[in-house]
Amino acid sequence: FRQDYNAHLENMRTRLKGQHHMHFFETAIQHNRHLFKGRRILVLCCGPGTLALMVAQAGAKRVYAVDYSQVTGYTELVVQANRMEKIVKVMHGRMASLRLPEKVDGIVCNWMGHCLLFESEVLEVLEARDRWLKKGGFILPDLGSLYILGSEETTLKNDRCNWWLSVYGFNMKAMRQYALAEPRYAKTTGKQILTLAHRVLSLDLNTVKKEDLFIDRPIRLKVNKQGYMECFVLYFDVEFSRSHTPLKMSCNPCLRLPYKNLWQQTVLFVESSFVMRHGRHYMGNLKFKPLRPDSLKEMEIQIEFYGCNNP
Repeated sequence: FRQDYNAHLENMRTRLKGQHHMHFFETAIQHNRHLFKGRRILVLCCGPGTLALMVAQAGAKRVYAVDYSQVTGYTELVVQANRMEKIVKVMHGRMASLRLPEKVDGIVCNWMGHCLLFESEVLEVLEARDRWLKKGGFILPDLGSLYILGSEETTLKNDRCNWWLSVYGFNMKAMRQYALAEPRYAKTTGKQILTLAHRVLSLDLNTVKKEDLFIDRPIRLKVNKQGYMECFVLYFDVEFSRSHTPLKMSCNPCLRLPYKNLWQQTVLFVESSFVMRHGRHYMGNLKFKPLRPDSLKEMEIQIEFYGCNNP
């Protein structure tokens, strides 16, 4: 079995089949063909080549399909099978070491990760932007926002954390504290949400710097439904600012869409639940940062909650 997860066929199928982000990219490219026609486009972290073929079909003069995964072996076969070899050039490697034949008019990349940043490819995008994007060029998508809210989610907490209290008759309470500390990816319905969403990060990939990816800021949650606080929920939106019609992809748990969502929501459980009173504001601080400045593969989240103030 491959250690290169991005080259697993099942992973590629999951990331493509019926996914909301694929509909977002397809719509963005089709509705903004004027940005692609006759242009040179870099498709970063290209996977098996679906987005590169969409860009070529939209009329791009040249497409550079780049990935540091061994998936590029499949990409070349896909490009050949679709007779796009004269337009799409497949390249393997990271942007820090690759040299493109020319600068490009646009960058297309499914760069988002869990909580927008974790395991994302935003650092690859920034490297490509600084080295190869022409002045006035575009990035798709280029705007991202991360939100936090408070939720009840008692059933989810019981299933993911409290289950460890007794396992096959054995006392495994020691595992519960680690289960509480571990961020979980889950599909929440929005029915248990207690607070309004609070935006904790806004990114503009046209101008953002690496140091802007670190979060250390106060949070303020307004309660609009009284209940027992069991967890924080994080979700993100991304947009394409150059689209001539508004275009957004959202992981908001309250949305009902006919597509699957690759990232779902990120859930952070609290050890002991507490009542959140309707109409009150609860204050705290959020830190979200990588353990190493050159990688988003390992990150740490810390939330301090101070209490509440009257409106």
